[in-house]
Amino acid sequence: MTDNHVLPNGTTFLAITAGLYGSWAKASDPVTAMKNAHKNAGGNKNAVYVIHGVSDEIHCTQMGGYEWKNENPPTPLGIFTVTNRSIKALAKGDFHKDHGDCEEWMIEQLDQFDRWKKMREEEEK
Repeated sequence: MTDNHVLPNGTTFLAITAGLYGSWAKASDPVTAMKNAHKNAGGNKNAVYVIHGVSDEIHCTQMGGYEWKNENPPTPLGIFTVTNRSIKALAKGDFHKDHGDCEEWMIEQLDQFDRWKKMREEEEK
């Protein structure tokens, strides 16, 4: 694999499809990462979330989530509905009536980072 997805500062964009049969892609910009993850997953429409972080430290997990080295948490950019022709912020009902939208996903991600930060601070005491 080449490192053409790595920016000069060592960071990249990681896009992961949300669903049972997922796919992921890294790219030097979020749109290309989302398009490639969608293409790799197949289908007409996919929910794809994107994070930005240090390339060597962010990874897709086997269950479709992501992980990172503790020192450098990534920045979540959002979850999007991706088709062959468009990319838009995920809206309620795009995939299932009970799933949240992009804003709810972002709140959930940032809340997880806050919990992670508090745990780290407690460990350092």
